[in-house]
Amino acid sequence: MKQNVPWWKSGVIYQLYPRSFLDTDGDGTGDLPGITAKLDYLADLGVDGIWLSPINCSPMFDFGYDISDYREIDPVFGRLSDFQHLLDQAHQRGIRVILDLVVNHTSHLHPWFVASRASRDNPKRGWYIWRDGKNKKPPNNWLAAFGGGAWQWDEPTGQYYLHSFLKEQPDLNWRNPEVRQAIAEEMRFWLDMGVDGFRLDVINFFVKDENLRANPFGLGPTPRPYDLQKHIYDRNRPETLDVVRVFRGLTDQYDDRMMVGEVYTPPPGDPKLSATYLGTGEDALHLSFDFSIIYSRYGAGPFMKAASQWMESIPWAGWPCQVLNNHDQPRSLSRYGRPKHAPGRAKILAALLLTLRGTPFIYYGEEIGMVNGRITRRQLVDPLGKKYWPLHKGRDPERTPMQWSNAPSAGFSTGDPWLPVNPDYPLINVEAQQQDPNSLLHFYRNLIALRRKTPALSLGDWQPAAGSNRSVMAYYRSLGADRLLVVLNFDASVAGIDFLATDPARVVFGTHRRKGEIVSAPRLKLAPHEVLILG
Repeated sequence: MKQNVPWWKSGVIYQLYPRSFLDTDGDGTGDLPGITAKLDYLADLGVDGIWLSPINCSPMFDFGYDISDYREIDPVFGRLSDFQHLLDQAHQRGIRVILDLVVNHTSHLHPWFVASRASRDNPKRGWYIWRDGKNKKPPNNWLAAFGGGAWQWDEPTGQYYLHSFLKEQPDLNWRNPEVRQAIAEEMRFWLDMGVDGFRLDVINFFVKDENLRANPFGLGPTPRPYDLQKHIYDRNRPETLDVVRVFRGLTDQYDDRMMVGEVYTPPPGDPKLSATYLGTGEDALHLSFDFSIIYSRYGAGPFMKAASQWMESIPWAGWPCQVLNNHDQPRSLSRYGRPKHAPGRAKILAALLLTLRGTPFIYYGEEIGMVNGRITRRQLVDPLGKKYWPLHKGRDPERTPMQWSNAPSAGFSTGDPWLPVNPDYPLINVEAQQQDPNSLLHFYRNLIALRRKTPALSLGDWQPAAGSNRSVMAYYRSLGADRLLVVLNFDASVAGIDFLATDPARVVFGTHRRKGEIVSAPRLKLAPHEVLILG
């Protein structure tokens, strides 16, 4: 049965922020040879795929999310031959490779935009969204996601162009069939090379309202300084799903490829919206990110609510994915850790991620318990942090270099790292945890291995257990006759749960009990931060 299951459905995917993973040439920035050098580490961890944040040519106004050439590798990361070598070596180890596809916008230095900007009658003018102003003001009131207006005046041609993010990131016009065809050709270039899929950046931004109607302003407190509007007309347009379906048709022409989409929503998230981009489950995205769990408060109740809403939103033929960290959000242990409880909470969060129904995405360093780095204002490089400090300190803290060892710069580089290494690296690093069988790294490895050999965990149904309460989150994972009960105590104190099994259960995996131990008491007492899987 498992042989017919797509790899992206049963596997575990690891997100790499390439400039922070490993630097091999001493310039302080991670590179493709660095990723290749650590493929054995990733294979030993047990992941089935790696997603690389953008590595294409870019002037780096937004650190790669402003692409100037979709078919070339930026020199800071290496050459195209380095990527081909990485792809080959990853495939030899059974690891798939997913690239970030950033196509809501390009760089303002992309040749398409340079041509579009050249004159009003240039053939590529319609590849971007240009409009006259109104009474010497922008065409409408749309705001950019990074703050300020979303329209930039262009003096030479006397019009405004739209940018949903930085002014150096002009939006493509997805209503133009030439744009759709051009992006399809860029996708084919990488699919023909052997890339296993794409992560689609801010996919719900693609198509804008045809009449550019003004957005209403939101009411009440706003979760971010740049989310002041109800983005009715510049996001989540129904026509975007048509674009996604075309992408799905293209991707499905190749064997065993996939797409995962970032459906950006501000807190508290919107699982129904994220699920929309799965279509029927067979005609749109293969996977869609929902950030409800990332946005949740720590606790059994909030996580159970978020997980339940996400599961209920998935179409019958669709498949969820799960994520606790990424390059845009503070690391989970910084959100939830509380230093004295961090070790216990780290294992609870790992167990939650790896036992919920759906494909888990692990963010680099999550498996060793990395926390947000300490970045001073002087050290900031993220444009978002520079603009909003100290109200919003930017995304640099979750992008600090991977902590490989207690060597200088945590073994990341022999040069001066592009961001400062977190000062906790002498204690929190891969080398130290490899030598400790009770470490978080070993916990991840063991739980990933259990997923791999237990179809009920990797592919089974999900059902909340009736005994769940404010301290304990419990749920069943079942496939055919196989059924497991996952029990997680989120509290730092002893907690109890009614044990509803009619027959004694056996410990399959846990933090406080021996494998094979029989559990049969009518009420189960759980140690602080106990992880328990019964079968």
